[in-house]
Amino acid sequence: MTREQYLNKRKALMDAAQKLIDEGKAEDAEAKMKEIADLDDEWGAIAQAQANFNAMNKEPVAVNAFTVEDAFGKDKSGKEAAEAFGTEDYKNAWAKMLMGKPLSDDESRIYKMVNEEFTHTTGNTSVVIPKSVAAGIWEIAGELYPYFSDVSKSYVNGVFSMIMDDTSTDSAWYKEDEETEDGKETFKEFSLSGCELSRSITVSWKLKEMAMEDFIPFIQRKMAKKMGAGAGYGATHGAGEKAKTGKPEPMGTVTALLTEENTPQVVIYTGKPSYTDITKARALIKSGYGAGISIYANSRTVWSQLANIVDANKRPLFIPDPTNQGVFRILGMVVKEDDSMKDDEILLSNARDGYHMNINKEISMMTEEHVKKRRTDYCGYAIMDGNITTSKAHALLTTKEAAGSGTPESDVTPPESGTETNS
Repeated sequence: MTREQYLNKRKALMDAAQKLIDEGKAEDAEAKMKEIADLDDEWGAIAQAQANFNAMNKEPVAVNAFTVEDAFGKDKSGKEAAEAFGTEDYKNAWAKMLMGKPLSDDESRIYKMVNEEFTHTTGNTSVVIPKSVAAGIWEIAGELYPYFSDVSKSYVNGVFSMIMDDTSTDSAWYKEDEETEDGKETFKEFSLSGCELSRSITVSWKLKEMAMEDFIPFIQRKMAKKMGAGAGYGATHGAGEKAKTGKPEPMGTVTALLTEENTPQVVIYTGKPSYTDITKARALIKSGYGAGISIYANSRTVWSQLANIVDANKRPLFIPDPTNQGVFRILGMVVKEDDSMKDDEILLSNARDGYHMNINKEISMMTEEHVKKRRTDYCGYAIMDGNITTSKAHALLTTKEAAGSGTPESDVTPPESGTETNS
């Protein structure tokens, strides 16, 4: 089945479903919608097979929400689609499609042009989210989960290999006639393949009647909370290949530190963390990573633990930054509230230099209508994988109880992907 055949069949089924809805035949319309879903699944399998075949014959294309224009073709039509992708016209057309509203001829043309060119170039069968909307989703997610926002990212569509520092010998001084000794450098290599992240929200048909300028920010906020929760969990507590659920996850920094042999980067405190506990954890991070260290903890831990730490003279360590309103620091390190952290966990980390996340596939969004319930599912989807590049850029300050529940063999599970309903 070609793409043109698929689109023709889908249009015929959609027209038939709409006719049944207009006639008040809800059950028949639901059955027709099931045929559409089955057709989409069939085409998705064909498109995926084609994409896998294409990946074996050419270099992969990097896809990034902020430079996604690079994923379009380089011919005249591709350049035109890339330019249209960032316009308000495409954003409005995309929003109308989500809301089930009719498109004008110009909107239909630009919507079809962008999505067909993107699909043709990358093998992606999802709807392309407008540039400003995708950027807004990750910006909001970054506010809730700053650790995910801070980590270093690449956008390679395929398996991405990384080198992790392990051990290294120091250089030395020699006499003029003395032979240089062999160094003892060891490295660990890991591959970032790709873990599927999917979250959905459900919106009533009544809610879709809101004004477009209100609907787009609404979808952004809801999807940012859903996708951000999964991405934030993956960067801090993802269990990697040993996930208890059996579903592949990124390797989170906290998990990596707790499962490292002899846990050299973990400091256990009892009761409440003290000034000495903070300095002990800070001492574990190598000097080269010192300039970019931030402190990550959830809101409860920040305000009930960190905010109350004092030095030997009873002076608080948790002080506001005079140059940046709303920002607090401890010993010069910025404190960031991150909802992916558990109670009593305090992570000191240079996220940018010590962790790498590869985005195999940027966020896309698909819809599914439920006629009898008069609701619409919006499903966000992305593929990513990550791991620490060195443990020496991080230190974890935690209690014995919290540390015991932070390994892949524990009952710690990622945020539920359950549907959030909005009426």
